[in-house]
Amino acid sequence: MPRIKPIALALLGVFSLSAVAAEEPTLAPMVVSEKQVPEATSVILSEAIEQRAARNLREVLQDEPGVTVGGGPAIAQKIYVRGVEDSMLSTTLDGALQTGRAFHHQSRLMIDPDLIKQIELDRGSSAASAGPGALAGSLRMTTKDGRDLLRADQKLGGIVRGGVSSNEGERFGASVYGLAGDDFDFLLSGNRINTDDYQDGNGKTQVNSGSTQKSGLAKFNWRMAPGHSLAVGYQSVQDEGVRFLRPNMWGLGANNGPAMPQKSERDTLTATYRYDGNGSAPAIELNVFSDQMTVERTTPTAQARFNKPAGYTWGEQIDAQGANLLLTSKLGEATVRYGLNHHRFESNAINSRRVDKTSTGHEESGVSGLFLEGSLPLAKQFIIGAGARYDWYSYTDNHNQDFSSNGLSPNGSLTWLATEALSFRAAASRTMRGAGLKEAFYIDSTTWKNDPNLKEEKASNYELSFNYGSGPWSLKGSVFRLNIEDFITTGSGTSITNVGDMVSKGYELGGGWRSGAFRVGAGVAYAKPKLNGYDLGEINDGLGVSTGRSWNLNLGYDIAAWNLDLGWTSRLVEEHKYTDMSKVEKSKDGYAVHDIYANWQPLGKDRVRVTFSVRNLFDKFYYDQGTYAYLNNAGSTVYYGYAEPGRDVRLDLSWKF
Repeated sequence: MPRIKPIALALLGVFSLSAVAAEEPTLAPMVVSEKQVPEATSVILSEAIEQRAARNLREVLQDEPGVTVGGGPAIAQKIYVRGVEDSMLSTTLDGALQTGRAFHHQSRLMIDPDLIKQIELDRGSSAASAGPGALAGSLRMTTKDGRDLLRADQKLGGIVRGGVSSNEGERFGASVYGLAGDDFDFLLSGNRINTDDYQDGNGKTQVNSGSTQKSGLAKFNWRMAPGHSLAVGYQSVQDEGVRFLRPNMWGLGANNGPAMPQKSERDTLTATYRYDGNGSAPAIELNVFSDQMTVERTTPTAQARFNKPAGYTWGEQIDAQGANLLLTSKLGEATVRYGLNHHRFESNAINSRRVDKTSTGHEESGVSGLFLEGSLPLAKQFIIGAGARYDWYSYTDNHNQDFSSNGLSPNGSLTWLATEALSFRAAASRTMRGAGLKEAFYIDSTTWKNDPNLKEEKASNYELSFNYGSGPWSLKGSVFRLNIEDFITTGSGTSITNVGDMVSKGYELGGGWRSGAFRVGAGVAYAKPKLNGYDLGEINDGLGVSTGRSWNLNLGYDIAAWNLDLGWTSRLVEEHKYTDMSKVEKSKDGYAVHDIYANWQPLGKDRVRVTFSVRNLFDKFYYDQGTYAYLNNAGSTVYYGYAEPGRDVRLDLSWKF
């Protein structure tokens, strides 16, 4: 459970502001503009998630060009955008920053797709309002509201859902939601997924890949006066299972240590006040949050390397609290957004038994920033966008070393509306991120120590893109270059330092055609990330991974008379040859994987949904190229990570009443 005291004070302020707002006279709402979703933003809606009954991050993001999710079991899955790890992105859930890394051998993101209303993904450049430290983009997740789920004539409703899969899994859950009067709505939801160790495409069981996942969401919305609203939400996600110390690796044998019970949990508490604005007053969005991530494990045998005796329970905890204020004004034809962010972070060892006796087992950091951005139509054919933020960073590490930095992060874009159907966009940004919490595992169980001359990281993003849409056709593409200077990670010896510069260059192209009941979509993406001139490999913890060119294809047919939607998706990844910092040429095998699904709503839309799907239709054996510790050294292949699941036949049912 998140620490309550800091957020309670912030909540008190929000409720006080809400009470004052409720006493104001009714004001005519100002249309600030529709939701500001730039052309470069990919949006994934809940309908697409529900249509395929997605169960984890990989299944939610599988059709996104330039996005790779590796890892095998859910706890090991990491997101890579254009070859860069998600730790380089600003990631939020209902405005709460999902920050910090507990351990580089497992995912830092824990989500339940059933609870998600919308996901917005910015690749590369991000708006100044996306928050501090968005070196390679941003990922914004929004949870569902009770009012969204009600039918027009409903005051109270519910959902029960369940599913089974042939490759060792089942899930079930329920939600209740409704209105209390016309101005208050609520949603209470809980889910559970049980998975045993799955089998790969060769029929081999992937040891310790099973887990139990639990999630819950409580969300309340109050429209206290015309134009004013308050939302309070709490989400908890847990992942528990018996796994090796390094959850994303099982091929190390004795070097990976014994399997042990492990539990990861993320709890997020948020409160958001919104005011629509009027002709003279700006629209307001004030968000406060508290987020806590914990990882605990109990070792059955002594772990001398980490100074942990047999039977010892130990782990890591990362806490974050913060506030975000966004104001939006309309000045003539221009839309202007401005505000501030203030975030505080702490990292602590759980049941500390420090390897390095000079370590405190505790770290804390913070960032405060101001931002301003706007967009302005010019001569009916152009839209110019510009923004900047200025941030102040502070950090005290586990050896009581103090670091501070501050700087400007500007961005700009120019969009040319060549025709009603075709537009072109050029964008550039410069982003800085100060030194902050190191991986939490390091502060207790290793001797890694920050270089006292540690510098901030800086990223430069450049992108050219186009977007075409006319009749049944759509097409969009981009070329990009990302440069992250002074990347911070483990260096030589036991030092954490700035190890050099990373450059990722590549392209993305995707299109679709839809006519009547038929639809077709296809895409191709390629990124070539390098650190100091060498391809990113398994040794580049926390930065990224290089993969082969990927192709996506999806086909669909909607039989409206039967309320039946059929779909086929394919992903092909080409063989990848690369040379990482070990200076040895390596390769990753290519593969093609196909999924099919049938989505049937026998009672019409929004009642009963039956989804039949087959993932990995042809039972392909493969390792995702984004999987950690996928090695091929001069023809000698060593797989330390998990192979992907083989064929998985699923049946999912949800009943909405």
